[in-house]
Amino acid sequence: MIQRVNVLKSKLVALALAAVTIAGVSCRDLTGVDASLQTITDSGTAWAINGAPLGAQTALYGYTGTLLQATPDGLFDIAFDLDSLFRPVILPQRAVLNGLALSTHTVSLATVPGSFESVTSVPKGLQFRADTAMTVTRDQVVIAQIADANVCTYSLTGTTLFVKLVVRSINREQGTMFVAYTVDPNCGFRSFAPGIPKD
Repeated sequence: MIQRVNVLKSKLVALALAAVTIAGVSCRDLTGVDASLQTITDSGTAWAINGAPLGAQTALYGYTGTLLQATPDGLFDIAFDLDSLFRPVILPQRAVLNGLALSTHTVSLATVPGSFESVTSVPKGLQFRADTAMTVTRDQVVIAQIADANVCTYSLTGTTLFVKLVVRSINREQGTMFVAYTVDPNCGFRSFAPGIPKD
């Protein structure tokens, strides 16, 4: 009798483990969706938003990795500026459009140590500042966390996407900056490695 009980317990344990495994695989199929878009690495010249000529590239739209003009329609995530000492200023969308009666989204910023090339993913536990302008130095790596409902609303993998960027050089006379950036357009993924992210 005891032997039959032990066999029954063993079978129940095995069945429970199988159920947990199946549930884990099912959850992965439903919520652990693989990334489908490659990371985008690019660079270009951005104008300081204050004093820029009409139509100049003053901002970055993270999802497409495009430098473009910051306009009142809010189709950008980050704008660039220079302060009175010609230090780069990174402006989240709301810091630019706050006075306008528009629907905006949260962009949070953080700096990380190391070179642009050495930062291959968003560090775990990184503390971000939401919707606050950030003054940085040349070659200081900034990571932006973008919560754009137009991009990530229906994503099963997360509600934000990430961009890393750096100001490589500054032209004081023209009021421009040469910037480099990498975008992971897959919502919820944190990798900046080339190709389709695994995490």
